[in-house]
Amino acid sequence: MERKEVQAMEGQFALAARARWAADQFGSADLGDVRRTRRLVKLATQMAGHSSGSIPQQAGQAADVKAAYRLFAGEGVTHEAVCRPHFQQTRQAAGSLPWVFLVQDTTELDFTKHVHCQGLGPIGGGHGLRGLHQQNVLAVDPVLRRPLGLLYQRHHRRTERPAGHRGDRSRQRRVPLAERESYWWIEAIRAMGSPPPGVRWVHVGDRGEDLFGVYDQARSLGTDWLIRVAQNRRVETPTGSDALFSYARQLPASARRRLTVRRKPNGVTEEVELSMAAGPVTLRPSRSERAYRHLPAVACWVVRVWETHPVSGAAPLEWLLCTSLPCSRAEETAFVAEGYSLRWLIEEFHKCAKTGCQVEARRLEHADRLEPLIGLLSVLAVWLLQLKFVARDHPEQPASTLFDEETVEVMACYLKKPAATLTSGEFWRGIGRLGGHLGRRGDGPLGWLRAWRGWQSFQFILLGASLYRDHQNKRCG
Repeated sequence: MERKEVQAMEGQFALAARARWAADQFGSADLGDVRRTRRLVKLATQMAGHSSGSIPQQAGQAADVKAAYRLFAGEGVTHEAVCRPHFQQTRQAAGSLPWVFLVQDTTELDFTKHVHCQGLGPIGGGHGLRGLHQQNVLAVDPVLRRPLGLLYQRHHRRTERPAGHRGDRSRQRRVPLAERESYWWIEAIRAMGSPPPGVRWVHVGDRGEDLFGVYDQARSLGTDWLIRVAQNRRVETPTGSDALFSYARQLPASARRRLTVRRKPNGVTEEVELSMAAGPVTLRPSRSERAYRHLPAVACWVVRVWETHPVSGAAPLEWLLCTSLPCSRAEETAFVAEGYSLRWLIEEFHKCAKTGCQVEARRLEHADRLEPLIGLLSVLAVWLLQLKFVARDHPEQPASTLFDEETVEVMACYLKKPAATLTSGEFWRGIGRLGGHLGRRGDGPLGWLRAWRGWQSFQFILLGASLYRDHQNKRCG
């Protein structure tokens, strides 16, 4: 069976059996007591059925609610312990493919309104906002363009900055490298380490990751990188020294492709025609940073990707990328551009966590208790993100091969179709209809948000069907 088909079936099976999914993701968690692990699995099962609800809404029974709060107060219940099984599974998946893109980004979790929570730090540009900074690395299969899971997640609590610190470059440089926020990116790469033999891991990042230390760290671990450029640094080119931006914009186009991209600031996803050009460059170590001065220069490629025919009224799209991947041929340059277009998946993950799982609405007394809960919800958010891909690979496959008999019968009844001939594509269109996606020609593919809403609604339909069946069985008995 092809890898694509196996992955689709595994994803569907996880959706059809929440208890099995929860056991797979958290059943091996070492929380210091096997009873805590069982409670974690039970709570994950409950949350999968109502991801955006509060703990009382998710747990239902008063005893279960009390047990859930007691769980996150347990000494051995840490973020790392809760997430470790998921990280290990993702690492195993990322070590079994020839190419894996590791997309890294930082997001802010805003708990400002939770005034009684201790252990938070400042976020944003000030103004009294409090919360956590979350550093995530999402592993992505570049062939199937599907998320494999989280390979890394860590929360940082920013300390208060002294007055005038932001604009004082000399004072900022006196801060040890390991204490800077820019080091979060390097720390994540170091924590993930080297890929298994025969596997290529590519670290993908936005402008915030454009640091010489990132390139050097990836090089030392034998991993590749693909970073959007933020600094117009001086570089060595085949024709001599030049500014990176001007050199990249003089390169002739070597390829053209139509790619699905996300246009900011409105976040609209659309297919556009892009031109691509690439040229070799050498990055010099920063002279202003003592930690980098002694390091050797980094030989790499700069890739420019720009919109060939900009849409009227919209800012033309342009990416300037630096990568360790070879780009001497048009196919290689196109692979790099297509790879960077996968970065939007981590933004989707952040939306899943904040909207689909309501991470920022959680109310626990201390950040140390919030973090393991956030870890559980983050694993659930990966599951939600995968919802949108479930039925796209094999829409004509019988739904009965992917879902249990009762689930198929209830959906067939809702759609007024025979259960025996219901396909996975029809099943998922039913989920979309429940979520407000009408499936018209101009509506586009089913997105994760409506898929999540539809799946939530379907759980209530399943519950009603189950209660009615049990009632009928009692009457007949």
